[in-house]
Amino acid sequence: MTQPQPIRILLVEDHPLFRVGIRLSLNYSGLSSLVVAEADDVKSAKSYLERHYDDVDLILLDYFLPDGTGIDVIHHARVLCPKAKIVLISGEIENEDLVADTQGLVDGYLGKDVDPETLKAKLNALFCINGDDETKRYRIRAKADLSAREIEIVQLCANGMSAQQIADRLGLSRRTVEVHKSHIFEKLDLNSTADLVKYAYEAGLVAKN
Repeated sequence: MTQPQPIRILLVEDHPLFRVGIRLSLNYSGLSSLVVAEADDVKSAKSYLERHYDDVDLILLDYFLPDGTGIDVIHHARVLCPKAKIVLISGEIENEDLVADTQGLVDGYLGKDVDPETLKAKLNALFCINGDDETKRYRIRAKADLSAREIEIVQLCANGMSAQQIADRLGLSRRTVEVHKSHIFEKLDLNSTADLVKYAYEAGLVAKN
């Protein structure tokens, strides 16, 4: 059987330690991926895309960069490699202004504290790596009797937010969020946050761009 080509990733992040952490998370997750290049500012990201626009499937992008913001990279990428996916990775994804500025421009959001399983599930869903049977199974589960609050928590989980970040966003305690997640897992017969992220995409609770 022919093995699928790995997802070719441009990692744009100005903190070297975090770039190392993302590489390790990708390797640990088992996701079929390859970081083809790293950039630590807008200028170097643009320069790489101008020379290698055909070699990038995914841009993992920090928002705040030394010489600008992720918006500058996004607009450049959409012209040079419109088929590439862009996922914003930020420690401030709960910032409503940041999300408003990038809504419709990126294909997803991840918090900087994302765990390897969630990272893999998010990218698998984004690139439609799951099989047809898996997709149908998750869509059927979408009919489960989730409350409005539970659906909101599922969506925030899919955006890479931790339990504490969700609690802060919704004005709840972390314990309350964990209880909600426990009920969601029970209703949907899921076992992990990674499964929950996959469910959110396949059930249509989070839009695929």
